[in-house]
Amino acid sequence: MKTLENQTLLYDEDCPLCSLYTTGFVKSGMLDENGRKSYCQLSAEEQRFVDLQRAPNEIALIDNTTKTVIYGIDSLIKVVGFSFPIIEKIAIIKPFHFILKKMYSFISYNRKVIIQEM
Repeated sequence: MKTLENQTLLYDEDCPLCSLYTTGFVKSGMLDENGRKSYCQLSAEEQRFVDLQRAPNEIALIDNTTKTVIYGIDSLIKVVGFSFPIIEKIAIIKPFHFILKKMYSFISYNRKVIIQEM
């Protein structure tokens, strides 16, 4: 499995679901050892280019080399798609991307309730 390096996935540390899947990405080797960070622990430099309104609600993926950020389902597609390119190719097809984006929004909005029900 290929590891996405020099990328940091921001997550909500108060959300067990968020912590679970970001830890899974690191343990499975999809992200390197420094591949996850709570959005509450952003450095002053990172706060200059991360949208602080979006980061708590949409998981953000920081490219530490270019200092760019992608949010929401696109960040997850990039992480999973780097290890499994076929998934990325399918996920970016407009109808699939639309459905994934809606599913992501629903899960993201209800993430704390979903994990309590499990």
